[in-house]
Order: sequence, then C-alpha cells, then structure tokens
Amino acid sequence: TQITQPGEYVLVNDIIDSNTSTCIDIQANNVILDCQGHTIDGLGNPNTNYGIYVYRSSSTTTNITIKNCVLTHWVLYGIYLYNSNYNTLTNIIAKSNGDRGINLEYSNYNTLTNITASSNRFGLVLYYSNYNTLTNITANSNFYGLSLQANYNTIKDSKFQNNKYYGIYLYTSSGNLIYNNLFNNTN
Repeated sequence: TQITQPGEYVLVNDIIDSNTSTCIDIQANNVILDCQGHTIDGLGNPNTNYGIYVYRSSSTTTNITIKNCVLTHWVLYGIYLYNSNYNTLTNIIAKSNGDRGINLEYSNYNTLTNITASSNRFGLVLYYSNYNTLTNITANSNFYGLSLQANYNTIKDSKFQNNKYYGIYLYTSSGNLIYNNLFNNTN
C-alpha cells in the first residue's frame, strides 16, 4: 500500500505473510497511521524488506504519526525513516526482524515512546539522526538494543536487557543525554 494523501489511516486487520518488498510506503506528509494493535508481518524472505517505509530524497518535515503497530519478520527493517523529521512513533512492537526493528537515518526531532524491540539484530538504530527523544523503550534479546551514531538525542526511562552485545552502542556520538535507564545484558 502507498499512502499518497495526508490524513488519518486505520489498519482494520492483521497483514500476515506479506510477500511485498515494502508493505506500507508513506509518501505523503501529515499522516496518522493507527494500526489499532494489528500486526504487519512479512514472509522473512529476501524480497520482504520493509514493514513501514518513510523515505524522502532531502530533509523534510514529514509530521507522521505511526502508532499501535506490531511489525514482524521483515528482512531489513520493521520501520524505516529516512530524511524524515518531526514524527511520532508510539506503542510499537518490532520483533523478529532480520536486521533492525526501527531504523532512523538522517531523521531529526522525532519522538519515540512506548517502543518494544526484541529479537532483532538491532532493536533500534539512530544513524546521523539528531535531537530525537526516546522514552519508555524496551530493547531486549537483540544483538544490540540501541545503536547510536548520532548526536544530542535524549534516551530516558528505558530498559535495555538481555541483548547479546550492548544495551546501547555509542559510535562517534556526542551530546546525548542518557539517564534513568535500566541495563542488564548477558555480555
């Protein structure tokens, strides 16, 4: 599905075993996508890459809200934002995705709350994505809970538990505020 017009969209059923490369491609700005707790599930084969995809060719205020979604079995990313600023992701479960549960690249000033990322290679990744706020994140049983190659983000009131390598992996990052979090990793 491609969302090409602003507005509010509601998922009324689970999407199971999708065999598309990109299940939901949000091309419009000023969109609310409410999955209402439904699952967006891929087949997990090389042709099923993205559950929810928001891509812009240059930095854009997209003002998109994605909420109440479960994303599973996507080869690359459950949710992918690129050059997308001022978005809200809330009440999201991203589990058993091949690479990343949620991935932000060059995406700034986003708010992520009540996110659970489990059994992915990376639970969440912020790559050159700055000034984002992450609150009440649970990243568990991933290889890496949260990977930051980004600056001036706030990560608070979150749990990073039982990740194989790192709860939070900081790579060439500065100015991030990381406080009031719980860490308990096996390694």
